[in-house]
Amino acid sequence: MQSDNYGTEQPTAPETGFPAPEDNPWAPAGDLIGPGTPGKGPALWLVALVAFGVGGLLFGQQELAAMVALAGLFVVAQAADLDAGWAPVHYLLSWVVPLGGGAAFTMLGVGILGSDIVPALRPWAVGVSWAGAVVSASTALRPVSDTLVRLFFRAPPSHSLRLGARLTLLGLLFAVPGWFAFRYLLDSLMNEPGPLLERVSLGGQLIGYVLLALASVGFMVRRDLAATLERLGIRPLAREHLAIIALGVVALWGLNASADWLQHTVFPDLWEHDHRMNEAIARGLGPGEVILLGMSAGIGEELTLRGALQPKLGLLLTSLLFAALHVQYSWFGVGVIFLLGLTLGAIRDRTSTSVAICVHAVYDVLAVFSV
Repeated sequence: MQSDNYGTEQPTAPETGFPAPEDNPWAPAGDLIGPGTPGKGPALWLVALVAFGVGGLLFGQQELAAMVALAGLFVVAQAADLDAGWAPVHYLLSWVVPLGGGAAFTMLGVGILGSDIVPALRPWAVGVSWAGAVVSASTALRPVSDTLVRLFFRAPPSHSLRLGARLTLLGLLFAVPGWFAFRYLLDSLMNEPGPLLERVSLGGQLIGYVLLALASVGFMVRRDLAATLERLGIRPLAREHLAIIALGVVALWGLNASADWLQHTVFPDLWEHDHRMNEAIARGLGPGEVILLGMSAGIGEELTLRGALQPKLGLLLTSLLFAALHVQYSWFGVGVIFLLGLTLGAIRDRTSTSVAICVHAVYDVLAVFSV
């Protein structure tokens, strides 16, 4: 992970006093719009985000609405990095993630407290949840968020980097209490008569991921389309990439098959849990839905995590965050997903996000068809 000259004097945009866009590690090379000139980009984003956000709520797509809201926060933070005129709007919204995360962790702890989790583990799980609430709220303080920026990104703080650091921390903190909470919800999810995933939810999830990835790197605020795609690692596929994609799919398949055999042999109860989870995900999906599932995970997760985040967070922490977002599986399954994330991240580093997307999507489609 590059250091972005951390610890040295950083040039600033003359209009704002913030780090100049080309030295902001959330947006390194390829700034084609210029400091202090976000232009009409934020206004255009506002129109798009209101449309998708309201649409997500009307169609019951809460995940889409949430990701649209986060995309909006990134648009405002990016604009405030370039133009001090946007700073008041950013400050008005900057409490949303710390306090919203604190409220979510608090409710998570209350849910665990009233669940049938093993009594000996319940106080510990609740304590972790409520500790997460305190930590989340504390990130609203500038010294805390600045420390997170330097810890995660090894870079001078900026509005967009503080937001990215807060979200990264909350994602990592979510792993333990989220895992416990999901144990409580598992039986009800397994007993649902219909498909666990529906076409409309998969499509909404994909749209949300794409909007979040674009907003996080400053599309239409500090970058045009070409610079945005380059920043995300989206490049044309060459003929030699086909062999890499095939080898990547085989590598993921072999890794998962080996882990599956080991889990089935040594931890049969955990294997049964994860197998039931996979069956629930695949339940009721036709060929079209399976392909859409692969595209949603492959495109969405790779764009957001490996495309936008990994170049600045690094391979190890990005893979850990990727695993932390899959708490529906057992601890063994989450560990396997961490290894899969490392493999996909290595492919992204050696080639491009485009190749990683293809590997992830093809692997997911084959994995669901094989359940």
